[in-house]
Amino acid sequence: MRTVEIAGRRLAAIGYGCMGLSQSYEPCNRKQAVMVLNTVLDMGYDHLDTAALYGFGANEELLREAVGHRRREYFLASKCGLFKDAEGIREINGHPDVIRRTCEDSLKRLGTDHIDLYYLHRKDPVVPIQDSVGELRRLKEEGHIGAIGLSEVAPDTLENAMSEAPIAALQSEYSLWTRHPEGKIMELCVDNDIALVAYSPLGRGFFCNHLMQNSDLVDKDIRRSMPRFQPEHLAVNHSVLSRLIKYCSSQEIPVSEGALAWLLAQGENIVPIPGTRSVERARANFVASDLELSDEVLKQIGAILSPDTISGERYNDKILREVDSEKHRYVD
Repeated sequence: MRTVEIAGRRLAAIGYGCMGLSQSYEPCNRKQAVMVLNTVLDMGYDHLDTAALYGFGANEELLREAVGHRRREYFLASKCGLFKDAEGIREINGHPDVIRRTCEDSLKRLGTDHIDLYYLHRKDPVVPIQDSVGELRRLKEEGHIGAIGLSEVAPDTLENAMSEAPIAALQSEYSLWTRHPEGKIMELCVDNDIALVAYSPLGRGFFCNHLMQNSDLVDKDIRRSMPRFQPEHLAVNHSVLSRLIKYCSSQEIPVSEGALAWLLAQGENIVPIPGTRSVERARANFVASDLELSDEVLKQIGAILSPDTISGERYNDKILREVDSEKHRYVD
């Protein structure tokens, strides 16, 4: 099993993203979620990724209930800076006092006194990144968190953050069809021993051999608002996926595992964190790090399905405006 170092810990190269157990996709009942979390730990997953935002705290509470008794078995990552305001509305807020309060509340929900990796979920456009990271540094010095991470930031933001404190991990959407971390942000991560943690590495389920339709999605499924899953883009994207399915079949490679293997091949510091409610899918994802593909196969996979061949943006305009990295487009 391939491993990667994050914050001084040697972990399995593929982690588990917990978000989908509490929000964004079709409903998942508590019994199923508890079972899945315990099963993935039994499989060998040792890196669980959550956030205060997920289910507005419900996901962190789920981890306490489901696997809190197994806390020594996994590296725990959570996030602050994107939660709810006093009226219960989703809000980006990177003020130091809010970061501290969110961390204290997360520790209570998680039932632990220490979060191994704590990310700033989104950069607050009105708070200097040094102020937000400075508070994270103080939380680390006090022992509440083990390492500092950032999520979806541009190169200059990362550089400014590093002037305040060491950054252990940068989380970003990264996959065959979303490659904006490539370039300057990747260089900074490599040069500064920063793990690049890739969320949605399977295109939010799109690379799982299923030609889904927008009408297949439940009303509250987050993909209903994403351009790539809209009917006007899906026809193009299904055509591209069909070509990838055909090619992977000719190589006797499952598409989803090929997509993860392609991502891992982009750098030794890359850590995909696919999420799933399926035990079978979780097992297939985990063993993908053992899949060895030739340079030619990797090249073909990356060429068939890429941002150049896919139709539609990854987020709608409202969400894109909230993402620091999108504003800068990771321009060198």
